[in-house]
Amino acid sequence: MRIVIIGGGIAADYLANQILEKDPATEVLILSKESYAPYDRIHLCDLVSGTSCIQDITLELNPNVKVMLNQEVTAIDRQTKHVITEQSQFEYDYLIIASGSQPKTLFDIEHIDNAVTFRSADDSFKIAENLQDRNVVIIGAGPIGLELLDTLMDMPAPKRIYLIVRDESLYSGDLDPSSVALMQKTFEEDPRIVLSFNDEIVDKTVEKGHMTVLQTKQHQIDDPLLIFGIGIRPNIDFARSSLECDRGVLVDRTMRTSDLFIYAVGEAAQIDESGFSAGHAKECRLEADVAVSNIFKTEPAEFHREVAIDGLKVGAFEFIDVVSPRYNMHDEDNEVVLLRSKKEGRIDQYILNNEKLMRFIGVNSNVDALYLKQLIIENENVDASYLYNNRHENERGRLVCSCTGSYQKDLVDLIEAEAVTSFAELKPYSEAGRVCGRCKKDVANLIAHAHVDKAEVERKKAEREAAAKAAQIKKVEKRLEKFNRLHPSNQIDMADFEAALQSFDKAQDFNGWVSMMTLNLQLPPEYDNLVYRSIQHLNKVPVIWLELADCTGNSEAFIKTVNPTIDELILKFISLDYHELLMAASGPHSENRLDQLIEEDQGDYILIVEGAVPLGMGGNFLRIGPQGETGEALLKRVAQHASAVMAVGSCAFDGGVVAAAPNPTGAVGVSEALGRDDIINLPGCPVNPINVVGTLLHYIMFAEMPELGENNKPVWAYAPRVHDNCERRGHYDAGEFVKEWGDEGAKKGWCLFEMGCKGPYADMNCAQMKFNEGTSWPVQVGHGCIACGKGKVAFDEFANNRKVINVPKELTS
Repeated sequence: MRIVIIGGGIAADYLANQILEKDPATEVLILSKESYAPYDRIHLCDLVSGTSCIQDITLELNPNVKVMLNQEVTAIDRQTKHVITEQSQFEYDYLIIASGSQPKTLFDIEHIDNAVTFRSADDSFKIAENLQDRNVVIIGAGPIGLELLDTLMDMPAPKRIYLIVRDESLYSGDLDPSSVALMQKTFEEDPRIVLSFNDEIVDKTVEKGHMTVLQTKQHQIDDPLLIFGIGIRPNIDFARSSLECDRGVLVDRTMRTSDLFIYAVGEAAQIDESGFSAGHAKECRLEADVAVSNIFKTEPAEFHREVAIDGLKVGAFEFIDVVSPRYNMHDEDNEVVLLRSKKEGRIDQYILNNEKLMRFIGVNSNVDALYLKQLIIENENVDASYLYNNRHENERGRLVCSCTGSYQKDLVDLIEAEAVTSFAELKPYSEAGRVCGRCKKDVANLIAHAHVDKAEVERKKAEREAAAKAAQIKKVEKRLEKFNRLHPSNQIDMADFEAALQSFDKAQDFNGWVSMMTLNLQLPPEYDNLVYRSIQHLNKVPVIWLELADCTGNSEAFIKTVNPTIDELILKFISLDYHELLMAASGPHSENRLDQLIEEDQGDYILIVEGAVPLGMGGNFLRIGPQGETGEALLKRVAQHASAVMAVGSCAFDGGVVAAAPNPTGAVGVSEALGRDDIINLPGCPVNPINVVGTLLHYIMFAEMPELGENNKPVWAYAPRVHDNCERRGHYDAGEFVKEWGDEGAKKGWCLFEMGCKGPYADMNCAQMKFNEGTSWPVQVGHGCIACGKGKVAFDEFANNRKVINVPKELTS
């Protein structure tokens, strides 16, 4: 499955990591219009000041995620399931829009060299490069504008700094005027800074792309560097023609859009029911969790707003903001309780509605924000005296990370106890500083100043390394112990684990059956010879192979097995006691042999079934043997006492081509004919013999089948998607398609999708394993994949439509 994510911010990064944590086999592609890998916008001010570089604020991303930079999305083609960018197009199975927002401006600044927004890394670099001896003008006094103002205060380059505010508020319209006055006084202690309230731009002079004069109601500013920080709007222009949109892309509470295969999260999404759009990192993560859960259908999930806790540090002021999802700032029943301490420079502002706490804004506050969050959740009545009595700092210290609920004392104790010396080392013990990233510096500062003993650091490091090594050894030992328990006469030596660990889990060669089995044992490649010698002496496992309504194609493929060869497989590892195509006996002699096997090896033999099971006319479309037994009756009789049943080929899977419409014989697959859900399915037309051999040998060695996925198909063979591993995939992404047989594209080996290739819908390992001793496979020789492993849908639907769009999941699973 391929999931494409549009966006290059914290939401896109989090989504990609969560998807691969849920299913490492998923192909994840991020399309970002930026020139940099996903980074944390919370720390853009550090780029302005030069205290950090872009690498310092780059987010952690699973290395298996593919990131395409400088890819601005222009449209979504829902019919073909493609994302269109200015340079290319990209196919998706599921699409997640996490494109965030774009900053607002009061007029077009594209061609003005000294006007900029403050939303991206490039914006930050442009600001930093143009500060020297300039009159900096910041438009907007929300958190973004205040953070930038605070940053510029510490830089000597600006000549003067204006903060232009349309009304009389700072940070939020709810903030009490006394707090605003205190902040203004503190900021303007720097003679370069002017906070201009009730002011706005009224005119400007631009000459040859440069603004020479900016005129506000109260100031005329020469040669300004104008910076807009006045708000944002969802970045969804590319989606408006294809999806239902309002301010943002409209979604339901599962974060799904009007298209079943497209989800949206974060600032780009708008919940249709409530009109809500996420504005905080934690809300974005919650929405991302809901989207991923619903895409993988692990459990039904819906997004519900939670109490939001936000923090901001600006100069001498540290804000803490706790807001109820029920809060309405325009409600006339709102009442304010204000607690001020001039001595401590502290202001606690509570907004109540009918005695219920709706919002708290603290400036240098000691109040426990998590306790206030709980008050809001429980919807309890509060009174002024109660708030007054809880104004002092709690014993756990200040709340450092509101996203994870981490207090200063708790973090320091954890850092010292675990001998943590860097932010990266803290990750196994706490996510503090990693959710929205705002408090990352504070957490790093706690680590830098914690009292950590150097000897303890070394001891802890050695302890962790030993624990990791012990876990690896335990994993290997568990596999070997199981093998030795099942095969007491063929023990595998468990010595020399040091060598084993050096290449643990690195065996990836499925072309040789020994290497494949070594991988399944989770042993290093050095154990290949040992596994080979041990398996050579295994007791033979009896196998009965039935052919029902089929063409013998799977038997033909099995005969051509190279690793091991068919004679090795029959003579050394299994006992293929009954196979009508291969056995010497015929007629009554073969029937007697079958009856004998069923009786003597009852509960021990493996049954392999090739071909569909006709049920029409009471099963009379297929009669076998001198007694004229129907295929259905034969199957049920032999399967009853088998230790395991494997359905080999697409016909045995669900009827395949035999069951193609109009299906006059009423053919079905083995599982349906038996009414059982424990049949191991190995579809294909024919199935690749390595899939049969590998699955069979896994069962022989462990007395159990390998990990099974959808429809009981072995994951190792049926999780890879043909399209993702095809050698022509690059031509697909480049839009290079064969249009007619024999055309120039065909000669150059271009993509066959336009000619009917169904690789995007096929989950099989054909492109990796190939056929005829790994020589080739259909697409390599110029014939498109027919998705034969999907069973009869390949013949009913795929074969009759050159291009298949939006195939229902029930037809392709």
